[in-house]
Amino acid sequence: MQAKGFHTTLSTRIPLHARHEYASCNLFVLHELPADIIVDSFELDDHGFCFQFVGNTNLELPTSGVANESGWLLVAVKPETDLVVVDVPLHVRYGVPREGHDSSSRHPATSSNMFLACTSSCALQALSCRPCLDYKSLHNALPFQSPKFHLLNSSVQFEILQLTTSSPLSFDIPVGNINHTLYIELCTVTVTLLAFVYIVHQCWTMSQNPLFRTPQMQ
Repeated sequence: MQAKGFHTTLSTRIPLHARHEYASCNLFVLHELPADIIVDSFELDDHGFCFQFVGNTNLELPTSGVANESGWLLVAVKPETDLVVVDVPLHVRYGVPREGHDSSSRHPATSSNMFLACTSSCALQALSCRPCLDYKSLHNALPFQSPKFHLLNSSVQFEILQLTTSSPLSFDIPVGNINHTLYIELCTVTVTLLAFVYIVHQCWTMSQNPLFRTPQMQ
C-alpha cells in the first residue's frame, strides 16, 4: 500500500477464528514508523485507544529537526469481533526541499507485529499448536531495536500471530522544490510589505474619520 499526502490512516485488519476463546486475552499491534511520521497522542486518546508511543513527540519539528530514529507505537485492543480492525491516524512532517521535478520523497515503513497476550498459559496452548512465549522470549522475537513497553505485563503468556500483507507499505511524502526557494522568498516579502502598507493605510483612513477623533485631535 502507498499512502500519499500529509495525512493518512494506517489500517490493520486481523482475522480471528473462534474469538470467544480469546476472552482472557488482549491483542497487541506494534508498528515501527519512520522518523518522518507523526503520531498525535491526543488524537489517539480521542479515538479511545489504549496505546504507548516511544519516539519523538514534538509535532512541530520538520524532518530536518529530528534524529533518524524510528518511532514505536503499541496499540492494545480487545478481540471482540471475528475481524479486528485497528485504524491509526498518521501525519507526516515537512520534508527537506529537493532539487528536480520529482517533488516527493518515498519512505518505506516496516511491517507490523501482532501478538496475543493471555492471562493463562493454558488458554494459548489450547488455541494453537505453536508454543507460547514468556515476556523475555517475546521481546527477543520482536525487532531488536524495539523498546520495552509498560503495557506488556511480564506475568502473562504471549503468542505472535503470523500474518502477511499483500504489499509493503510506503509513504509518498510531498516536499518542496529547492529551485523555487527564491520565488517563494520574494512572494513572502511582497505579501508582507503589501499587508504592512494596507494596515498603515487603514489606520490613516480611520484617523481622518471624525467619529474616531479625540477632542485634542479636533
